Amino acid sequence: MRPGLIGLAIGLALADSSIVTLALPDVLREFDVDVATVAWVLTSFNLTLALVALPAALIARRAPRVVFVTGTVVFAAASLVCGLAPSFEVLVGARTVQAVGAALLVTAALGLLSSTDRGGAGAVRLWVAAGIFGAALGPAVGGILTEFLGWESIFLVQVPLALVPLVALRGLQIATKRNSAGRPALAANAAVLLLSGGLVAALFLLVLLLVEGWRMSPAAAGLVVTVMPLAALVAARFAPRSARPTVWIAAGIVLVGGGLAGLAFLPRAGWAWTIPPQLLVGVGIGLALAVLTERAVGAREEPVVHGAWTLAARHAGVVLGLLLLTPVLTAALDRNEDVAVRAGAAEVLDSRIPALDKLRLAQDVLDEVRRAGDEGELPNVASAFEERPDDEE
Repeated sequence: MRPGLIGLAIGLALADSSIVTLALPDVLREFDVDVATVAWVLTSFNLTLALVALPAALIARRAPRVVFVTGTVVFAAASLVCGLAPSFEVLVGARTVQAVGAALLVTAALGLLSSTDRGGAGAVRLWVAAGIFGAALGPAVGGILTEFLGWESIFLVQVPLALVPLVALRGLQIATKRNSAGRPALAANAAVLLLSGGLVAALFLLVLLLVEGWRMSPAAAGLVVTVMPLAALVAARFAPRSARPTVWIAAGIVLVGGGLAGLAFLPRAGWAWTIPPQLLVGVGIGLALAVLTERAVGAREEPVVHGAWTLAARHAGVVLGLLLLTPVLTAALDRNEDVAVRAGAAEVLDSRIPALDKLRLAQDVLDEVRRAGDEGELPNVASAFEERPDDEE
């Protein structure tokens, strides 16, 4: 039970790197910001976590119990502020503090796991699996909470849940020893960074496509995008750890590349077409990430420090993906506005309705395009034609 509670803390903290993805459209509208700005709800958390992970580990290896408690309390308090944030600036600031708490508790958690019956390689595997499990549940839970209780509930629900794992510390005997950590596994961590960037590329853009492009509800979209991290979780569970790990790493990278290409060239609109590419990306991430993390952390002195290097690489990859994708998405929205205007104008001109009604419809199309541009959405031109009489279509 104790390893499970510590794993809950890890999963909850790392789920925050993606759990608010489906809430971004609602946050964008509530605080009246653009796409590039709202992305900082994700970027601020992941950037801070990447920067703070190593300093947090250096402290955690000396006093894992104290650091775990401190990180948990900071994370819970910051979650409360996020849920009650009166402005976008307060929300981003609280997300930054939340990431500091997450870095403290996640790095300390690896030290605590090493003191349980899951010590050694088992502790590393549980630490990795808990992070992937958090990512698996994050999008679906975030989407459901956003749709039925509002985006604020994502953070408010975390407050009591974050405090539950503190029970695991009762009676836990912790032996601390400090050895030379040695150099980090640069190649493995660099691969983790790039894979994480690919994952956020798939998840972030797919969510926006489902919600803003295809008008799915946040809850339904959350269930759809959960296919990818769930596939990663299953693949990580059965990833081979023994012979020829480079083969499985290479296989995972090829699968991720193939899945991303599949998402880029979907044959037609529809959520079902996204499932096969998601499975490829998920299985690839699970195979490669599990093996890479164990190569970077397992069988090393001071696993807490090396775990922090991997944690920093993972979330630096998320930041890199967001920084590269945000301007691409913004440019795509601008291009889509021009296409929407032309398509709407052509539809109006070709329709068999009176000339005066054509002028009204043209204005409705233009209004919809402008509204979508102001809110950072894809324009829904079809809505301008919903009231057309059937006999004139």
